[in-house]
Amino acid sequence: MAKFHKCEIARLQLETAVDIFLRGLDRSSVITLAGAASGVLDTLVKRAGKEPFIDYARRVYRELEGYTPKRKSYAHHIDKRLGVIAHKHLSKDDSETVELDLEKQAADALARAIADYVALYGQDEPFVRAYLQWSWVNADGPGLMGKFATVPTKMKPK
Repeated sequence: MAKFHKCEIARLQLETAVDIFLRGLDRSSVITLAGAASGVLDTLVKRAGKEPFIDYARRVYRELEGYTPKRKSYAHHIDKRLGVIAHKHLSKDDSETVELDLEKQAADALARAIADYVALYGQDEPFVRAYLQWSWVNADGPGLMGKFATVPTKMKPK
């Protein structure tokens, strides 16, 4: 038996998720791995005194809607939107089928996890650079940066 730091487990999960995603393989596994990595990375980012993705999303919500949603309920909401909940729960009253946009949800689940990973460790890892490059090309990076330039400072990541 060996001892592992949780950041190493999250890194391995995220690295595997990016590899699976970029090879066009099982999007459900990407969502599951990215969701698990996010659970660990969120706490590590908070412990490092930085702003996790969930808190950034809550801050943006506050600016748009006028109030800040509770952290736990908003995190659950994001997990539902990303398909993470659909991949890990089936209670007795739940339907056995779900509607998912696996391509979009896998890309978005990776984006959330990568954001927290970058907050902690930067963009130097090859798997991070590979995902960011894919995002730049596939999500119109130049167009997004143009829109980002117009976003008020209080709504930009810290």
